[in-house]
Amino acid sequence: MGFWNGLTSAMDDIRHKVVEEPTYGREVTGNIELPQQEPPVEPTSWEAAAQDIEPFQQAEPPQRGLEMER
Repeated sequence: MGFWNGLTSAMDDIRHKVVEEPTYGREVTGNIELPQQEPPVEPTSWEAAAQDIEPFQQAEPPQRGLEMER
C-alpha cells in the first residue's frame, strides 16, 4: 500500500465516520477512487512526425477578376 492509497483511505475513513454517520446515520458515499495511470506514450521523432505531413506548397496569389479602369 503506497502513500497515496493510505492517504485516500484515511480521507474516506474520516469522511464516513466524522461527517456521514453522525449526519445521515450511515455511509452515503463510496470510497475515493484514485485515477489509474495510463502507460507513457512512446515519444515520436521529428522525422516520423514529418512523414505524416505533406511538403509545403506555396499558394498562388488570388487573380483579380475585373480590373478597374482609370
